[in-house]
Amino acid sequence: MTTQTTTGPDYLILSAFDQPIARPRTRFFYQVSLLLVTVAMVLLPLVYLALVCGAAWGVYYHATHHWSSIMGFGGTRGGRLVIIKFIIWFVPLFTGCVVVFFMLKPLLARRQKRAQPLALNPADNPLLYAFIEKICDVVGAPSPTRIDLNCDLNASAGFRRGFFSMFGNDLVLTLGLPLVANLNAREFAGVVAHEFGHFTQSFGMRMSYIIRSVIFWFGRVAYERDAWDETLESWSEDVEDGYVALIVWTAQIGVWFSRTILRVLMFLGIFIAGFLLRQMEYDADAYEIKLVGSQTFETTQRKFATLGAAVNVTYKQIRNVWKKSEALPDNISELIRQYHEQLPPAVLKKIDDTLGLEPTSFFSTHPSAADRIRQARLADEPGIFHDERPATELFASFEHPARFVTLLHYTDDLDIPVKAEKLLRVQPSQKKSEAASTQSASAHSTSNEYLLGIERMLLPIKLEPPSPSANYEQHATELEQLASSLKNLTEQLASIATQFTDASGRMFKARAALRSLEARHPIKLESFGLADGNIESVRAVESEASATRDSLRHSVHEVAAALNRRMQLALSLKLVDENDTEASKRIHELVAALNQSEKEFRKKEEVLEAILVLDLIASQKNDGGEPHSLSRAIATQSQVINSLTASDDTPAPDEPVNSGLRLSKKQSHVSIGDLNELRRSSLEWMMDYHRKLGDLTEIARSAESIS
Repeated sequence: MTTQTTTGPDYLILSAFDQPIARPRTRFFYQVSLLLVTVAMVLLPLVYLALVCGAAWGVYYHATHHWSSIMGFGGTRGGRLVIIKFIIWFVPLFTGCVVVFFMLKPLLARRQKRAQPLALNPADNPLLYAFIEKICDVVGAPSPTRIDLNCDLNASAGFRRGFFSMFGNDLVLTLGLPLVANLNAREFAGVVAHEFGHFTQSFGMRMSYIIRSVIFWFGRVAYERDAWDETLESWSEDVEDGYVALIVWTAQIGVWFSRTILRVLMFLGIFIAGFLLRQMEYDADAYEIKLVGSQTFETTQRKFATLGAAVNVTYKQIRNVWKKSEALPDNISELIRQYHEQLPPAVLKKIDDTLGLEPTSFFSTHPSAADRIRQARLADEPGIFHDERPATELFASFEHPARFVTLLHYTDDLDIPVKAEKLLRVQPSQKKSEAASTQSASAHSTSNEYLLGIERMLLPIKLEPPSPSANYEQHATELEQLASSLKNLTEQLASIATQFTDASGRMFKARAALRSLEARHPIKLESFGLADGNIESVRAVESEASATRDSLRHSVHEVAAALNRRMQLALSLKLVDENDTEASKRIHELVAALNQSEKEFRKKEEVLEAILVLDLIASQKNDGGEPHSLSRAIATQSQVINSLTASDDTPAPDEPVNSGLRLSKKQSHVSIGDLNELRRSSLEWMMDYHRKLGDLTEIARSAESIS
């Protein structure tokens, strides 16, 4: 799903790149081979030019040396004989001129105009630029001066102005948004590392650029059609006169001959450079594997294959809709993502079954996915970057550029003049995790409403095991009176809940400021809501906010007891119905689960609060990176998180062994991968707790409505 973030950039994701990776070394023989292949590739266009000159000289020689011999053969009597001899002289001349023209045309042919990609503004997307700069720093490549966006299922890095940028480090990274929309941050980081892995060697990247440019030129002029080709094809279909048809067919033979020469030279170039080009891809893969790990590399390769199938389905549907209504989707990236999620299991199985069987051809510039995956498995690297949030979260706003790039794709690439009223809105769909989060939020809202808006101050809930009411009428009357009296306190409790929220915010900000100041990192007072930057003053603010929270909790002690009694009565009344065995079973399960979770709830709450403080500390990062003082503050708070998670290594009786993250006690700085896993697992645990509490309060509410 494409999302638009409303909070500030999460620079904490960059801390994982502080770990170095071992960079592959380039052998001297490899460099020499690269130079020799580059020279050979430069000679191929010269060979072609020599063939053009040879053909032109041959035409000239025929025109100047064969006229007299052909026309003088057999005498000059008979008009028909003269015509035949003229045709014998003219047809080779005409054919030769056509061949020379179409052989010369590729040397003058300009590249077809493509869509101008959307250049991304660094000021609008500071996290994305910082993320890519970190990757370039880790792999040892120069950072791009510009990031372009297009609608391809690909990513590429190259010289921004072609040959004019070859003698500097003026690079551009082009990102296909349909690819970004379908990758997580870890996969996306690997793709970027691969692209800039090509640019780790100054000499190699320039030689490879020349090699690839020559091959690309041969491929373009050999297969790309222009107005001349279309005109010849049109003439061949419409011509009726036999002599004219002979001329047109002769011209087409000339075109075929020139393109055949180009194809032969192109495949010869690929054959010469193929091994080195494939080795360059393996070298670039090595950077990707070391950064994100062998398993993620394999997952990404498989995803490229499945995304290819999704793209085919997407464009087939787009063509069908266009034929019927001349309407087009306004967000191709999101549409491909949705079709990718909906690919049938049979299609996915077929891709998995065939992916490992694809061989690498001698005429391939890239190794096959199967060979690349085998190399990754042999490397068996764990990687240093493990963040699996959606890659779209690196953008300040992903949906807006995705829609704009889609429009550019229609108008520039496909030459379709699209009007606003012909664009169909592609509604983002929820992923499973987001659906679960929405469900949890709904359950949270239900329980908080039942608990009069002070749920946060009451948790965790502790209930006596419920039993059917022995005096239904008396308990029903008590419940009605209790619920009515509690509702009268709603306005007063709302004020207390607001005070509790404000005190919590002050406490967390003061803790983050205190960690920073203790590490001698200067803070912006306004960012932490402080009037004084003195350590003792900040410590006093933190103590005051914590004491306020405790006092507010104590102030609702009697209300908490009344709410507990209210729920106990409602559940007892619900259990009176002996026929509703399912409800009875569910009530006992929920109460038992919530009671058993009391101790674990407090741990999870402490962990999440500590992570929130860490996020506040890390939010002080800027484009200049992470100063040592800030690193010390982050390390100190990481130790706090580490102590909270490592304090009890024995799981609860009903707790799965792998349900939570256990960090080593020796670890001082929680890695970004461990932190995100801890955050995810703790949030999921809390979501599950609130779902259970929401289910229980819904049952209690239904009992109140019946009574």
